[in-house]
Amino acid sequence: MPTPAVQSEAFASVQSSFQPLVELLREELAGANIAPPGGSPENLGAFTRWYLEAVQLLEQHAAAGDQQAPMARDAVEMMCRSAMTAADLAGAIDICRRFSELLYPRAGQLTLLTRTSMASLQLDSLRPRTTTASSLVDITGLFAFRQLLQWLAGRELPLQQVSIGPIVREDVLPFLKLFRAPVLAGGEQYSLDFDPAVLSWPCVRSNAEFPVFFEWFPCAVFGLRSGELAEQVSALLSAALEQGTGLPTQSDIAATLEVPLSTFRRRLAEQGSSYRQLRELCLREAACTLLRRNDFPVAHIAGRLGFSDAGAFRRAFAQWFGCAPTAWRRAQQC
Repeated sequence: MPTPAVQSEAFASVQSSFQPLVELLREELAGANIAPPGGSPENLGAFTRWYLEAVQLLEQHAAAGDQQAPMARDAVEMMCRSAMTAADLAGAIDICRRFSELLYPRAGQLTLLTRTSMASLQLDSLRPRTTTASSLVDITGLFAFRQLLQWLAGRELPLQQVSIGPIVREDVLPFLKLFRAPVLAGGEQYSLDFDPAVLSWPCVRSNAEFPVFFEWFPCAVFGLRSGELAEQVSALLSAALEQGTGLPTQSDIAATLEVPLSTFRRRLAEQGSSYRQLRELCLREAACTLLRRNDFPVAHIAGRLGFSDAGAFRRAFAQWFGCAPTAWRRAQQC
């Protein structure tokens, strides 16, 4: 657990890094005669809440100017939850595209263009007019899709280029810090450009993880980091078990994460872990989850987890918990 001094130092670093974006939000709120969120944030959580409230105020203002209702947060939640059902990021983008069509024109229009060397996720907000305030809201919406996709995949989505719409901006520093990629302003579109290989990245998140992610979505941008390798491996293994596709080997996972196998093993060892340990832990957790579903016989669970037969599963389970699967199940029902 970080000490208060370490937390304060991290917050000061983040606050300094994103201060240009905060100042831009303050200017837009003042120009719209909207009082900014009160208080002076003193920690990372409060800072993020301030940012989320500021963006929501601007979104309400922009929607009113277009004589439309703002995008409801429960609709955004439904879209994100729906995207979680996809097998990979290409499927998640398609779900978001179709969901947006159902809310036309309130959710805008999402288009995915793919070429040999680049994929481009384009957002058209379908606004009748563009203002500096509405443009800032749309840029936040573009970032929200980036944040959703990299959360679904459990790793950061590297961008080749970002286009932030028709408003010509003399200072793009806030957006360079936000997207960590080259930014083009003054063009016709809002878009994220990235390597098309990203589209095949598997979605690895579970429903249990969603509430924490969505609490501050789409503004939990401060202190964003790529997940530790062990976390990413566990997520990929758990997703494969949940989807019933069979456990990937460590070579499969290393290839998916685009890490040489030797580096993959070394980095796990540096984190005090190994593929074998993570695999066994995921199997144990999945076995317990499936056993709690009383309609699943032991033979079915064994096959679902990739064991050769029910006997092999029973022997492994006895090593894990010191009892037979059926005995463990009965104990949970007491």
